[in-house]
Amino acid sequence: MSESTAFLIPTREELQQADPEGFLLQITPERALKVSLLQVREGLPMTPDYDCYSLLIALPQGVRLPQATFNLFGPGREQPWMLLMSPVRPEPDGRQVLEAVIHSTRSQDFSNACQRKEVSDV
Repeated sequence: MSESTAFLIPTREELQQADPEGFLLQITPERALKVSLLQVREGLPMTPDYDCYSLLIALPQGVRLPQATFNLFGPGREQPWMLLMSPVRPEPDGRQVLEAVIHSTRSQDFSNACQRKEVSDV
């Protein structure tokens, strides 16, 4: 798989530093919904070699989606993150919430940073 086709995952830091109102969820090739990042939750990794966290997004009022793999565009991103998202408890105002769980090896996080050119050669 080349760098241009690699599927990156969002880091916890990317999510925590992002504008919570700047996300788009692609639901068809031609249509995306503006969604709100509600929370980035700490998860329980299976070993110290892993990192685990999840992100929760609120859909627009009245929109209901099933569990599926969606493209999520973060603020200013041209390439989406491809994430399996599942419905969870709705917000008190009735908006449906989707959650994606990220469970990756810490070396995968390093690989993502290299692909984003955040790590330089020595």
